[in-house]
Amino acid sequence: MMVEAPVIIIGGGVAGLAVAKILTDSGLSCTVVERDLSIGGHVRNWACMATDRCQRCFCCLADDLVQEVSSSQKINILTGWELSRILPSDGTEKRVSLKEISSGAEVNTDSSAVVFATGFEVYNPAERLLWGHGRFDSVYTLAEVDDLLRQDMLPKFTRGINGLKIAFLQCVGSRDAASGANYCSQYCCKAALRMALKLVHECPDIEVTIFYIDLQVAGKYSGELLKNVEEKGVHLRQGVPGEIIQSSENMLEFAVEHQGVNVRERFDRIILSVGQRPFRPMSVLAGQLGIRVNEFGFLETNGFLDNSRMAVPGAYVAGTCSGPKDIEQTLEHAGQTAATIIADLQGGRLR
Repeated sequence: MMVEAPVIIIGGGVAGLAVAKILTDSGLSCTVVERDLSIGGHVRNWACMATDRCQRCFCCLADDLVQEVSSSQKINILTGWELSRILPSDGTEKRVSLKEISSGAEVNTDSSAVVFATGFEVYNPAERLLWGHGRFDSVYTLAEVDDLLRQDMLPKFTRGINGLKIAFLQCVGSRDAASGANYCSQYCCKAALRMALKLVHECPDIEVTIFYIDLQVAGKYSGELLKNVEEKGVHLRQGVPGEIIQSSENMLEFAVEHQGVNVRERFDRIILSVGQRPFRPMSVLAGQLGIRVNEFGFLETNGFLDNSRMAVPGAYVAGTCSGPKDIEQTLEHAGQTAATIIADLQGGRLR
């Protein structure tokens, strides 16, 4: 396979890095273009969820990818850069314009293919007052608690309370037609279950309840995960909590339906499992590039059976920019996209 121009990968999160590694292992060269000043994306800030056993959160794979890609001689990494334009081209190669964000300087370069791996944005729960985020100090997001774990600052979360009662609320900003996000964010249920197990492992005297619409935990290891949760005494309650308020005892309180009756529940801490939203700068750029987005704003592919290629010839997509995914699903999609690119280049077609 004689390919001189590199594959341009827009986005240096786990999807983009995984695509770059697979392509370079196959003899291709790649350029990774990342808006931030470091690579790794959202996952680089997530703590490992291992307890006395591996919980298969796949965060360690992200660290491995960053190290491998950073040391590769076949991968050029541009941090602080972004895609500006895809230029008209008469040949099989695509000409793209890249822009340095700090200076505004642009450079044009040839590519054998362009991969969009621009990721997602995290839903901001402060958009709806009923969640209490930003109003009550004891309401956290999954990412905020994860950050405390990563920095060994869990005492800030527990604040020395014995028998701490914690509630996880699922589908915050997901499966919500009113906000234009009537879809499942895929990662939240398994992330909450792993986080619950991690918290119980670190603080055995806490009591954890997870409130859910329905648990989306399909996958190879889902049975083992649910078994671990049951063994550790984590409570699973089906129901959608109402508005969070603060009681006179400074506990957090909400109503939730139980056996046909609204019951008021009280907790010391509430953790919001917030959903994934389209990366807005990419949604804006997509229109300028002639790339379609779906009804929710994620990049559109050629269909369920061809979900790596895009309508623009030579353009591909990997990871959560095409729809919500957890880390495992993101890595699987990245592998599929890389295999599709290799097959297309070997076949001499740029589609």
